[in-house]
Amino acid sequence: MNCGEGSDRMRMESTLFSNRAMCHLKIAETNSSTNKNDDMQQSLKGCIEDCDSALDRLDLVGGDSSSSNNNNLRGKVLYRRAKALVTSSQTNIQSNDDEKEKNLNAAAKDLLQLLSFDANNKEAAALLRAVRSLHGQIGGGMGRSRISRALDLLRGRMTNDDDNTIASRNEDKDNNMDNLTCLRVLQGSLAEESSSYADEIGRRGGVHLLMQIARRGIVSKSDDTACRTAAIHILSTCCSHDSFILKYAGRDSLSPSVLAQIVEEEASSLNNSNEEGSVDVSVATMALLIRLIVHWDNREAMRYFASKIKEDGTIEDNVVVRAIDVPEVDASSVCRVASAAFLWGTNGNTIAIGDSRAPRAALDLLAAWTATDLEALDAASDACYAPSSSSATGPSCKKLSHNKLRPEETRNMKPRQVAAHRKREHEYKLSTTKRALQHIHTFCSEETGGLDAMLTCAAKTDDHRLRREMGLQIGRLVSVIEESDDVKKLVSKALGCSNWKIGHEDENEAGATSLSTLTIEELDEEKDGDVSDGNEDELLVKMKRGQLTASLLIGKSDVGAWALKHGWSDGNGVDELKQLISSNDSRAMSIASELVSAASSVEKSRPLLAKLVQEGTLEDLLVHPNADVRSGAASCAAKIGLASKALSEDDSEVMALLDIAIELLFEEDEGNNDSDGKSKSKQKAIELSRSLPQSVSSSSSESTSMDRGIEVMTYIVSKTFVKEKIVAGYKPDGSPPDHKSALERLVEIGCAPNSGDAQMAFGLAGIFNLLAVSMETLRKEAFIGKEITKDQYDQLQALGKTEEEKDIEAKKDAKEEDTPAAVRERIRKLANANVPRAMVKLLEGSTSDSTQEKLFEGMGRMASEQSVRGIMIQQGCLTTCLQIDKGEKPNEAEQKILRLARSCIAKLLVTTNPSILTVSQRSGSIGPLLKLVKDNDATDLMHFEALLSLTNLAGFSDETKNRVVAQKGIPILSYAMFSDHEMVRQAATEALLNMIPHPNMMDYLKKEDNLKVWVAFALDFEANFACARAAVGCLAMAVPDPEFANALVACPKFGELVRTLMECGQLELMHRIFAVVASLIEHGGKCRDAVISTGTGQFCKAYLESYHDEKNVKEFNFTPAERGSLAATLSLAKEIVTLLS
Repeated sequence: MNCGEGSDRMRMESTLFSNRAMCHLKIAETNSSTNKNDDMQQSLKGCIEDCDSALDRLDLVGGDSSSSNNNNLRGKVLYRRAKALVTSSQTNIQSNDDEKEKNLNAAAKDLLQLLSFDANNKEAAALLRAVRSLHGQIGGGMGRSRISRALDLLRGRMTNDDDNTIASRNEDKDNNMDNLTCLRVLQGSLAEESSSYADEIGRRGGVHLLMQIARRGIVSKSDDTACRTAAIHILSTCCSHDSFILKYAGRDSLSPSVLAQIVEEEASSLNNSNEEGSVDVSVATMALLIRLIVHWDNREAMRYFASKIKEDGTIEDNVVVRAIDVPEVDASSVCRVASAAFLWGTNGNTIAIGDSRAPRAALDLLAAWTATDLEALDAASDACYAPSSSSATGPSCKKLSHNKLRPEETRNMKPRQVAAHRKREHEYKLSTTKRALQHIHTFCSEETGGLDAMLTCAAKTDDHRLRREMGLQIGRLVSVIEESDDVKKLVSKALGCSNWKIGHEDENEAGATSLSTLTIEELDEEKDGDVSDGNEDELLVKMKRGQLTASLLIGKSDVGAWALKHGWSDGNGVDELKQLISSNDSRAMSIASELVSAASSVEKSRPLLAKLVQEGTLEDLLVHPNADVRSGAASCAAKIGLASKALSEDDSEVMALLDIAIELLFEEDEGNNDSDGKSKSKQKAIELSRSLPQSVSSSSSESTSMDRGIEVMTYIVSKTFVKEKIVAGYKPDGSPPDHKSALERLVEIGCAPNSGDAQMAFGLAGIFNLLAVSMETLRKEAFIGKEITKDQYDQLQALGKTEEEKDIEAKKDAKEEDTPAAVRERIRKLANANVPRAMVKLLEGSTSDSTQEKLFEGMGRMASEQSVRGIMIQQGCLTTCLQIDKGEKPNEAEQKILRLARSCIAKLLVTTNPSILTVSQRSGSIGPLLKLVKDNDATDLMHFEALLSLTNLAGFSDETKNRVVAQKGIPILSYAMFSDHEMVRQAATEALLNMIPHPNMMDYLKKEDNLKVWVAFALDFEANFACARAAVGCLAMAVPDPEFANALVACPKFGELVRTLMECGQLELMHRIFAVVASLIEHGGKCRDAVISTGTGQFCKAYLESYHDEKNVKEFNFTPAERGSLAATLSLAKEIVTLLS
C-alpha cells in the first residue's frame, strides 16, 4: 500500500501498528479464557511492541498534522499498551513483585499522559483506578514502590522492630538499607517527578512518620541528626506542591506549633550539649515553615487574581480557588521559632561565626512572614525554593509579580478592565500591608520578645555580616509602618525612652552645631580611649540600643534621628554612643561604626555627630585595627564631607581618600592588626575627615570592609582625574610590593567566585560603569525623554547667574573636562585590564536587577568603542548578553535589563566580522536584535544600532538569512522602515536589502503593496537620499528575478521611477537605476517594452553625447569618487543603448 510521503506515511504506519496491537490484545483475552498462559503472554508482548512502534512514528509526525487527530490516535495506543501492561502484571505467573510493579508504573504513566489531553476518557480513568488498587495489593496491601518500601522500613525501625510483618516482606537488599539511605530514596523520588510522588508519600502516611522522625529521630541509630534533617527536607519539598499541602499538610498533621517546638528544643539542647547537627535540623525546620507561609501567600494571591475581568470591568464569579480557607501559619509559632533562632547559643558572651546559620534562617523566615507586596513575596519564595542543601530540591515557583498589569497588556484591554485590575492590585496591596503590620507589631512586642532577641543576637555575634543583615531587616520592618509616631511607640521601650512624645517641639529646628568646617585634629599616638569598667550587662544594653538606632536610621530616617537625639536613653544617645566607641570592645565599636555611618546619611542626625568629630572620638574608629570598624567610620567621614561641602578643590585631599579606599580593598574582614597598617590609617584619617562627596545611601550598612572601600571609591570615581588615575594603574605610595593596582584589585574582586551575589557587586558595577563614561554624557542621558534638553537647561540656569559665577563654573568645567578621546582611551585600558571579564563574572552570579542593569549599561558604554569589541566578545560579553532570560512576562525593571543587554549585542556586532563568531553566536544574536527593533520603549539609537548589526549579519550567509526569516524578521524590519527617524528608516531599508535573494524576501517584494512602498522610498531622494539609495539598490539586486521584474514593470509608478531617477542628477541613484533598466531589457518581452516606453533609450543617447568628453565635465569640479561614479553611469548608459539597438 502506498501511504504517501512524510507525515502522512508516518501516521498511516502508526495506525496500522495500533490496529495490529488491538488484534494482539484480543488474542490474549481469548487465550486467557482457554488457560494458555504462555500464548497469552506472547500476545501481550506483541501488543506492547506494536504500541511502542506506533508511538515512535507518531512522535515523528510534524506540526502540519491535525492535533486532534494525532491525540485521538495517541490515546488509543496509550490505552492499549496500558491495558496490556496491566493484564501482564495480573496473569504472568513467572514475574516477581518488582516486575509487576514496573509494569503497573508504566501503565499508570501511559494513562496519566492520556488523561492529560483527554480528561473525560472514562475507560482510562477506570483503568487507572484499577492500577492503583493493584499497586496497593502488591506486598500485602502496602504496595511495593520504592517510596512504600522506604516508608515501610522506616516505620518498622521507628518502633525498633526490624522483623515486623511489613518490613519482613522486603527483600534482603532492602533490609540492608540504612535509615539515611531510605530517606535519600524518598528525596530522589521527589527530585525526578512532579506532585505524584509527593502525593504518594502523603497517601501512605508519610507525613506523620516523617514528623515523628523529625521530632525524636530513629531509635538506636547513630545517624540521628542527619535523618531528622533529611526528613524535614522531604516534607519541605513535598510542601512545594499545592496538592500535597491541601490533602495532607493540615494544621493537625503538620502543625506549625510542633515545628516551633523542634527549634526551641534544639536551641535549648545546644546550650547543654553543643551538638552541631542541631543547627541543621533547626534550619531545615525554618525552611519548611517558609514553604507553608509562601503557600498561604500564593493561595491569597490566587484569591485576588484568579478571576478574569470582563470588558465592562466586572469580575467573573465562577472561578473557584480550591481550599482557599487554608489556615495561615500562626503568629505565635513564627515568633517562637524566630526568637529561639536569634538567641541561638547566646548563653555565653558571644555567638561564634559558625553558628550564624540559625539566625540567618530566622531572617529569611521573618522576611517571608512580613512581606508586603508581590515582589517581596517573590523574593521570599525564591529564598524558599533555593535548596538549602544538595538534598533539598523543589520546583520553581510561578512569580506572583506576574499578576501585575504591564503596559503592553493594557493595549489589549478596555479602560474599565484596566481600572478594575488596578483596583484589585490596590486592594491586594492594602490587604498584605495590613497583615504585615499585624505581624510586625506582634513580633516586636514585649510579650513575644522577638525584637529584643534580634537585638541581643546582633549585639553578641562576632559575625559582622550577620549583624548588618539583622540591622537591615529591622530597618525594613519599621519602614513598613507609615506613621513615625507608631514606630516611636513600638520601639520606645527597647530604646529606653520613657516618653515617646519627647522631641516633637523641635522637630523642625535646625541641628545644634554646624559642620561647615569639619576637621579632625591629630591625636597623640599614646592616647588611650576611656575603657568602660561598668558591668557587661550595661554595655550590652547600650549596644542593643545603638543597633536599634542604626536600624531606625536605615529604615525610618526621621525616627532614627529622633532616637539618636531624644529617644535613646531619654536623650543620652550621643553620650552612650561615645561610650560604645571608647569601650575597646570590638563588637560595641562595630555597632558604633555602623551607627555613625548610618547617621551621616541622614540630614537631621548629621549635626549630632559634630561633637564626636570635634573631640576626636570618631578618630578612635578610624584608626581601629579592625577593618570593619575602621571602614564604617571612613564612610561616615565621607558623607559628612559632602554634607558640609568641606571637600576642597585641592586634589590631594581626594587622593588621600582614594588611598584609604584602596587600602580597604586589601583588608581582610577580620581586620588587620599590623601596626604599620594602623599607623598609615592614622595619618590618612586626618585628611579623610575633610573630604569626599557622597550619595546618601543606606546600603553601606550591609557591607564588609572591602565593601566599604568600594563604596568610598564610588563617591569619588565621578571625578575625571580619579578615573584617569585608576585606569593608569594607580597604587598608593608605600603600598606593599605584592599589592596590585587599584584597577587590578577591582577586577580580581569582580572575578572572584560568587562575586555577583556579593553585597559589593552593585558598587563594582557602578565603578566600572563610571570609568567608561564622561559626566557630560551622563548629564545628556539624564535629559532623554524629558521636555527639555541639556543645552536648554544650561541656558536657563545661566540666566540667573552673574558673570563672576559663570567664570567660576567655566573654570570648574574646564578642570573636569573629559573629552571623548580621553573616554575612548580609558575604555581601551579597561578592556586590556580584563574589566569585561569581571563584568561577565559579576553577571553570572547576580540576582539583583539593579546590579544587572548597571553591568549591562557599563558593557554597552564600553562596546561604543569599536577597537575593544573583539576583546569584549573574547572575554564573554556577547555570550552573557545572549544568555540573559527574564521569562515570558518580565516586569518593568527586567524589561530594561533585557533592553540594555540587547543594545550591548547591537553595539558589539555593528562592525564585528560575523565570520569570527561561532554559529550559535551568529544565530543567537538575531532574535534579541529583532526584539530590540520591535521594542517601542527603546531609543532611536538602539533601533539604529540593532538594524546595523542585523544588516551585518544578514549579509553574511544564507544561514543568517534563514534565521532572520525564522524569527519573522522581514515584517519587523519592514515596520521599522516607517520610523520617525530617518537614519532608522535608512538602516531598516539596508537590512532588508541584505536579505536578497532569500526566497521569502523575494516573495515579500513581489507583493504589489510592498513594491509600491519601495518605489515610493526610491522617489523620496530629496528628503532622505541615503534611504532612497538603499531602496533603489534593493530593486537593482532583485530585478534579475523574472517574476519580480514583471511585478516591477506592472507597478503604476514604474515610468515615473525610471524617468525621475535618470534625471535626478545624483550619480549614485543614476548608477542604480541604469542597472535596473539594463536587467529589465535583458529579460525581454514586457520588461523590454516597458523600458522603451519610458524613453530610456533617448535619454541614454543624450547622456552619452553630453558627457562622453571629459572637457564637458571639468566645470562640475567632481571629486575622484564622483568621477568614478560618472564613468560607471556612462558605461551602463552605453550598454543600455547597445541592448536597445
